[in-house]
Amino acid sequence: MLVLIFHGSPDAEHNKQAAMLAKAVGAGYAFLEAEPMFTGGLGMPVFVADGADYRKALSIAAVKAPPLVKWPGFREFLLSLGAQLYIFHGPDRGDVGALGLPVAFLEGEPNIRDAPCVNVAAPVVLTRGYIYKKIESLYARCGARLLPPLAEQRQFLLYFKSVLPIVLEKWGPSKSVT
Repeated sequence: MLVLIFHGSPDAEHNKQAAMLAKAVGAGYAFLEAEPMFTGGLGMPVFVADGADYRKALSIAAVKAPPLVKWPGFREFLLSLGAQLYIFHGPDRGDVGALGLPVAFLEGEPNIRDAPCVNVAAPVVLTRGYIYKKIESLYARCGARLLPPLAEQRQFLLYFKSVLPIVLEKWGPSKSVT
């Protein structure tokens, strides 16, 4: 069985939503930093963008999938949300900037503290955990409507399920990230 590898968190809501996302796509789940820890098998990292935690998960995974920002159709999925600003954890290592979208980062530049106020903003995070809550708190100054995290969006679950077979075919065991 495919096991989605998430970061994991002391925030129980993050871990619960990660488990629900995995179940919704017919996979198991494990974490890098919480129980259940990944102990082997057909693991695949599920991270929005590149970073140290993604690379750690990639190093132990059998499925060498890239971060979501490099998945086929992810940019188009984000555009379909109709947000005027996309807020990422950050910092950007080039993969987010390559999307060509109006972005801000919780960590990095352009920073959320200096981001323009818009009517609709999309935190591009998987769950309503610590990072989502921090974005929510810092961007409250704008009074914008914040979209829910990806795991709470039916259209994201449909996107993920539809693209997962392509990801497994392209980056499954014995393949590599390109």
